[in-house]
Amino acid sequence: MKLKSIAAVLALSFLTVSCGILGTGNSASGSVNGQSSGAALKTLYGQYKTDGKVDLNNINNIIALAQLANGIQGLNGVDDKSQFYTDFAEGLILGSGNLVTEKTSSPVTGALKSLVGGTDLSSIMSAGVAAAAQSKKAQKAKAQTQETVGNVAGAISELSEKTAGVASTLSSLNSIFGLVK
Repeated sequence: MKLKSIAAVLALSFLTVSCGILGTGNSASGSVNGQSSGAALKTLYGQYKTDGKVDLNNINNIIALAQLANGIQGLNGVDDKSQFYTDFAEGLILGSGNLVTEKTSSPVTGALKSLVGGTDLSSIMSAGVAAAAQSKKAQKAKAQTQETVGNVAGAISELSEKTAGVASTLSSLNSIFGLVK
């Protein structure tokens, strides 16, 4: 358990610094957003294959959901003929390590576009930011204290399958995972 916590902190720190996963998402490049979203999908799919569902008690899943929610923001309001959409789909293939293929990139991108266009993802992003902040706090202290574990657990417990946007997101992920199997 302690090793998983340390690994989660290190992985989050690496992703936060290298990708800005929980930043503002104002990238002008659809490819960058697609790569970030593809990496999040790959993480979520790997855990989904192991557990048969997206476990909301797993801090890595909360962070990956927030990464996905942040990455797909640029899809809101674009059409499938736009350059952003095309770049996003190409980035999605690359970021997912070919979990999403050229054949499935358009339907997956369409599902993600539909998700961001019709779902309030703010609760997912808030929980991800809270989890990331607590993980950074733990890393800075170089030890994950009981208080930090409690704070992260509190942030995660606020995010349930009934939270606004979460049910739609989980449903969309199940559809997407059906496309990439």
